[in-house]
Amino acid sequence: MPLVPELQAFLAQIPPAPSERPSIEQIRALAVANSAQLPRRPTSIAGTREIMVPGPASELPARVYTPLGVGPFPLVVYFHGGGFVAYTLDTHDQVCRELCTGTGAVVVSVEYRLAPEFRFPHPTDDAYAAVKWLGEHAAELGADAGRMAVAGDSAGANLSLAAALQVQGGGGPELAALLLIYPVADMSGQTEYPSRSENGQGYFLTSEAMQLFGAMYLNTPEDALHPHVSPLHSAPLAGLPPTLVLTAEYDPLRDEGNALAEKLQDQGVDTTYRPGPGLIHGFANMTGFVPAAAQIMDDAAAWLKQKLS
Repeated sequence: MPLVPELQAFLAQIPPAPSERPSIEQIRALAVANSAQLPRRPTSIAGTREIMVPGPASELPARVYTPLGVGPFPLVVYFHGGGFVAYTLDTHDQVCRELCTGTGAVVVSVEYRLAPEFRFPHPTDDAYAAVKWLGEHAAELGADAGRMAVAGDSAGANLSLAAALQVQGGGGPELAALLLIYPVADMSGQTEYPSRSENGQGYFLTSEAMQLFGAMYLNTPEDALHPHVSPLHSAPLAGLPPTLVLTAEYDPLRDEGNALAEKLQDQGVDTTYRPGPGLIHGFANMTGFVPAAAQIMDDAAAWLKQKLS
């Protein structure tokens, strides 16, 4: 279907990409500035608090979102997107508030170390360490580790899946669900995905940005073949928890998200796939002005709530 009208207007306001390669400081500043300008929907939660989660090399800042009601509540661990190089707890604060409201779960958003200062595998190590620790300490947050999910968008979805694969290997809590929002699923370069060329320009996330982020994140070409980087290409997925995969029609990552959902189903994982007709990459942050984005995220929260009940 055509791009939804609200996104047509949004994309028309985005300034053209700079002619010179931006610095990492410029990328991060622009990401924060753009996020701060997005309208927000009202949410209803009991409150938030900041904690530190032990990581493999240092403590990781995290924000705990507590729902209304009486616990113990289910637990959702969230990892934000940003190409492995940008965004913060604040840029995805609204996403987590909406998930907390919609699921009735404690949501913990974890700030992993960013590239290029901390390249692969540091972010994936952080994600696994956070999931493992939060599962062990869920009761301290008013949550129940027996009803635990991991969720993330874009690069954060990649980290969520990497953490779930490590948990599956016997090193962490049993997960009840996995929510992957327009995931990065294949950085190997060994498959041509039409959506990468069809949607590589003019739809917010560009092919040039993806190449730049990949160069900042990976140390060597061999890293791109690692199962925690390209799970679609190289990781066995059987045994993962029930998984919901969301994609966007006008997203360069659309086709690998579709292929990931198919691989999950083929390997026996209870998989739900939800396309995002007329949407672009980043729609999880756009629910305040894009009704179609609000609907798909509300549906995702309802799915999580059911799996965690």
